[in-house]
Amino acid sequence: MTIPNNVRDLCKNPATILNQYKNSGVKVIGYTCSYVPEELIISAGLQPYRITNVGATTSALTPSFVCPFASAVLENMLRLENFFSGFVLAHTCDPMWRLYDIMKKKISKPLFLLRVPHDTENELSLDFFRKEILRFKEFLEENFEVKIDDNALFSSIGLCNKSRSLLKSIYTSNSDGNYKISAFDRFHLVLASMWMPKAELNAQVKALTLNNSETDGNVRLHVNGTTVYDLNLIRAIEESGGFVASDDLCTGSRYFWSNVEKSQDPISALAYRYLKRTPCPSQGPLGDRLEYINFMVREFRAQGVITFTERFCDPILYDSVHIRNMIAKNGVPTIVIDYENPALEIGRIKTRVEAFIESIGG
Repeated sequence: MTIPNNVRDLCKNPATILNQYKNSGVKVIGYTCSYVPEELIISAGLQPYRITNVGATTSALTPSFVCPFASAVLENMLRLENFFSGFVLAHTCDPMWRLYDIMKKKISKPLFLLRVPHDTENELSLDFFRKEILRFKEFLEENFEVKIDDNALFSSIGLCNKSRSLLKSIYTSNSDGNYKISAFDRFHLVLASMWMPKAELNAQVKALTLNNSETDGNVRLHVNGTTVYDLNLIRAIEESGGFVASDDLCTGSRYFWSNVEKSQDPISALAYRYLKRTPCPSQGPLGDRLEYINFMVREFRAQGVITFTERFCDPILYDSVHIRNMIAKNGVPTIVIDYENPALEIGRIKTRVEAFIESIGG
């Protein structure tokens, strides 16, 4: 499969598309987390853009012991502020929450904090999150002088559902032991869908033809973690004799695995989809997350699990212990690889990946 050049180039430097939006007069809303419903942003006639850590160092405004990913995201929000018409941050882990406090003092653009319940199973949590989405809708209407009606919401839900379904279709081509598409190619499509107009990317994904991956026969692996924007991490696995058959990243399968269900109340449908999807490491219940990972390992026949974690990321480090204990019962080996700056540490990371794959028998 040949990934379109515009998608490859965009994933190397996601900020390049911001120039195009600015020159064409498109208003862009920067968001930080996959719990933020893109559908609401699109229904307001705005372009959602997930802010990354690419091209940024840690911010001087955060302590040195804070997750370097969150700190770099803050640096990019401040550095690229002029390209955005507003921002929405989600309260997940504490560092990402505190970015909101810093941003309030540093920018003049409209800023919204979406409060995500940590207990995603409780019915009271679902009701609370529905009210949060309504509050977000009112924020968009007031700050951008638009009226978001149900027809606009249903249309944007259909568009995003189509995008998720296309990505999932490509992803599941690797299930049952197949090697149809490398993770390096697959992640390009997933990441680009967070930055490009949905309709444009959907058309490109539909035109793709799948062939067996060049990594056919490599050791099949599942990647656990939170976010991966530096695709050199994925390339390092594939160059070391591995094949990333599945993942549970919020920049991977958790972003597109479930759709918004049909409902007469689009706000309730959005709340249900985003809160009831597989929780991220900072949310719960843990059992739902473990069940999803176990399903992925079985469905995609993974022979090992690699946990990638940013240094000082407490939720994923806590999470990894439970994952190791669960996976070990099935005889599947696991490894945790932490890093602060993947670009500078890729040699060390690759050495550990190679040793892990060799220990499995690759």
